[in-house]
Amino acid sequence: MIIGIDASRANHEQRTGVENYAFHVIEEMKKMQNSDFRMQDNEEIKFILYTDKPLQGELAKLSENWEERVLRWLPQRLWTQIRLSWEMLVNPPDVLFIPAHVFPLIHPKKTVMTVHDIAAIRFPESYNWFERWYSTWSARKALQTLWKIIVPSEFTKKELSTSAHQHISTSAQEKIYVIQHGYDERYKKLDNNETMTKQILDKYSITKPFIMSVGRLEEKKNTVRIVKAFEKLKERLRTTDYRLQILLVGKPGFGYEAVKQAIENSSSKDDIITPGFVSEEDMPHLMNAAEVFLFPSLYEGFGLPVLESMACGTSVVASKGNSLEEVGGDACVYVDPMNVEEIVQGIVKLMQNEDFKIQNIKKGLERVKDFSWETCAKETSVILSGELLHE
Repeated sequence: MIIGIDASRANHEQRTGVENYAFHVIEEMKKMQNSDFRMQDNEEIKFILYTDKPLQGELAKLSENWEERVLRWLPQRLWTQIRLSWEMLVNPPDVLFIPAHVFPLIHPKKTVMTVHDIAAIRFPESYNWFERWYSTWSARKALQTLWKIIVPSEFTKKELSTSAHQHISTSAQEKIYVIQHGYDERYKKLDNNETMTKQILDKYSITKPFIMSVGRLEEKKNTVRIVKAFEKLKERLRTTDYRLQILLVGKPGFGYEAVKQAIENSSSKDDIITPGFVSEEDMPHLMNAAEVFLFPSLYEGFGLPVLESMACGTSVVASKGNSLEEVGGDACVYVDPMNVEEIVQGIVKLMQNEDFKIQNIKKGLERVKDFSWETCAKETSVILSGELLHE
């Protein structure tokens, strides 16, 4: 029994949300035993990690039933559709798992893909034409042709079910499985670690108190309204005797020019810190130190940063109307992401009501106990192998 996994996105050195998902699911599956995969008659399972370049770091540490297969391809584009498709044609696995990106045109009958969201359909203006067409085609084609589909939330399942401008059949809906993400256990409350945290704050020229937000600096992440909300918040807190900053962690995304202009034109631009990509080692310290974590994204299939900030014991202001309410439960303050004033009020509610803030933090620390990459990987293994018993 051979299970092939596209590890090309998990193998990125600087991983974002989808790539982190692929990395952690693979890493947790590597820890599992054959018995965890619910095979008949203790059938042996072999895993093949397909990648466009040699695996690096933890991903490269493989046990005896795991194999790395480097599928070299000189062009930057179309590795999936040409090189991986060719491998599927000449040497296919029994099951192919695509945890991130899109599936190859040529693929085994039993192919499983994770669809993280359909943002390119709901927010086409946030993508260039190729990204928009490619991801839209992939999501819709997956519904028509793939064996199983994994989504990270009930919200995404509902969105995917109606994405083709008409409700899909019952049989198509039955192949969509909701498996929630986990979070990196490095994200936790860091007690008695003030010296290290101070060093990391100094590294990024940050002083307490500060608000923090994570995500690409782009329209879909609502960065322009975050900047405007911070500006209004500073005006409202002008009489206080401290200097409030905001930390916007993330690389520029599609439409960054509008974000750049909003920052440059802001009266609070000296207090807006944009460090770009921040290492996973530094992130937990920054989240622990933040006064409030702000995540009013316009569209999310899951929202890993909300989980991570709650795990760090930081109160959260997030957008309502998408998957974030499903992730945060009653532990977050939810706001209309299109309403700058409502975003400001959400932050003020936490900053000026200490008892309410502490209550939310406690709820968040309890909430995150329901999420883990181990659980995510085990539930995924059932889809990849256990479900075979019923086919």
